[in-house]
Amino acid sequence: MRRRTSPLEYDALYRDLIAQCDDEPAQDVIAGQIWSLVQTEHATGLSMSLRPTTMNGHSPFFHLRGKPLVELAEFSLSWNPREAAIGMAAICAACNITSRFAGAEEANGRDLLLGKAAGKKVGLIGHFPWTDEIRSASGSLTVFEQRPQEGDLPQQAEEYLLPHLDVVAITGSALTNKSLPRLLELACNAWVILIGPSTPLSVLMFDYGVDALSGCIARDPEELAEVVREGGGVREFRNAVRFVTLQKP
Repeated sequence: MRRRTSPLEYDALYRDLIAQCDDEPAQDVIAGQIWSLVQTEHATGLSMSLRPTTMNGHSPFFHLRGKPLVELAEFSLSWNPREAAIGMAAICAACNITSRFAGAEEANGRDLLLGKAAGKKVGLIGHFPWTDEIRSASGSLTVFEQRPQEGDLPQQAEEYLLPHLDVVAITGSALTNKSLPRLLELACNAWVILIGPSTPLSVLMFDYGVDALSGCIARDPEELAEVVREGGGVREFRNAVRFVTLQKP
């Protein structure tokens, strides 16, 4: 059964994810240009670095190394985009533990989504590298974008159209920017996949209306950290990670 929250409980999902974090200390914390990273002895978590807003004040980014994951994860509740990215990276470090998924089949979620999309009304929250493939496989495709390109719809259209779709793919960064709880409410009639390196591989997400999770775990933590530190993206760190997909039972 899907858990539903009122607007006053928007942070319930985040607090449940924070509760899954422990006191393991962060060995490295990087606020990169494209990605943010939190690394422990056993795992590496990523989150897309959101563009700064015009908010006044500075993020308290000093002496973060050595802090426990659960403390860093509290940043996920922040409305400061830099802090929120570090918080979600800490949550992913707690959930996407390398040893936990050592035997998991490598899969990036694309093939699963293509199969689910066949002949269906599909919505994508954001652009993906394989958007055109989904368009060809689906009965119809709607792309919702914060900065719409030709053929896209603006985010405001989500309120009206998501309840009528069959399949919805949401970028993991929707957790970081706080839009995910509302998107899950709107997509309550659809099969939903949360996809991308920012996705925490936690079965807790299934209780909130997600049907599949497609995220990544570190294959080469040192290379991954180097790419993030130097401002690289998925193309550059692809060989340093394994993509894993979980489906709701």
